[in-house]
Amino acid sequence: MHTMTDPEDNWLWIIGPGAIGRLLAASLMAARQRELREQGASALPRVLLLGRQAMAGQAVMLDMTTPESLIVSSRINHSTIDTLQDSSFRKPSAIWLTTKAHGVPAVWQQLAPHITPETPVTCWQNGLSAQPWLAERHANLLCASTTEGAWLPAETGASTTPDNGSTADDLQHLGVQHAGRGHTWLGAWQSGGDGDHDSQSNQAALMQGDWLKAAGFACEQTPDIQTRLWHKLAINAAINPLVARYRIRNGQLRDRPFAPMVRQAVEEISAVLDSEGIPAPEEGWQALVEQVIRATANNRASMLQDVLAGRPTEVEAILGPLRSTAARHGLALPLLDDLYRQLSTPQR
Repeated sequence: MHTMTDPEDNWLWIIGPGAIGRLLAASLMAARQRELREQGASALPRVLLLGRQAMAGQAVMLDMTTPESLIVSSRINHSTIDTLQDSSFRKPSAIWLTTKAHGVPAVWQQLAPHITPETPVTCWQNGLSAQPWLAERHANLLCASTTEGAWLPAETGASTTPDNGSTADDLQHLGVQHAGRGHTWLGAWQSGGDGDHDSQSNQAALMQGDWLKAAGFACEQTPDIQTRLWHKLAINAAINPLVARYRIRNGQLRDRPFAPMVRQAVEEISAVLDSEGIPAPEEGWQALVEQVIRATANNRASMLQDVLAGRPTEVEAILGPLRSTAARHGLALPLLDDLYRQLSTPQR
């Protein structure tokens, strides 16, 4: 288990206040506040949420709606990366990158001057594009793969500019819906799979796994995070492009005309992963995808949320690695290629 530390010296920077970033921040801060009430001390870090739109040092209220429809509110420090050099926030014990995959290079350019090579950085991105890119630039890299479901509700707005003496009613409220409980795998990135179990990255993964468990997440450390990332990519590739293309919730994939499309997508994906030597899950790809669809039936996938909001999607990060691997092995991907073209075209 984690050991008690001085909370003033234990900061976690979560970069990207989207659905997963808010879910992680709200869950960790709620658990920390609970430990402080019950024990008078907490091993969990204080959270600084970093986004593009925030005032330096501003506090916000994060309102998380649980899958059981309970609302859990936590006060969170909120700032932007470009104000860090003038900020009084202490250097982080760890950084979690929860931005979209295509946003990682720009974020890293701003973040790198503020941290040391020893700072543990964890990628939470979908797909397999941001992780190898960042591994070439930062040695102490971890990766997380999660099936937790979350989406952002409409914002409730803000009142006047808050200060340190503001009450919860004065603060801007940011919401997040925890749509479905899942499982999280966490591990050190090792390009050759021969990492040292006592390395900084592996030790950081153990501590961060404890943080996640304390915050109520089902989490386990894995020595082979790359396989887990391929498995998550396979699930995302079978679900996200279809629900984004047809603007439906995950559960509708169980019905016609979408169920046959899911089966075809899974067949194309499994052929690519087999050719690459990625082991299939014990239950098989089709059963795994169907299980996730059932568990997240009411969920609006992140790619669908991006399409509805007119934002760039992660289609390149999710389908790109499959398409390039298929090209290397001479495999055809008629459905996935069509979805890629559809979602790469500006959506109306």
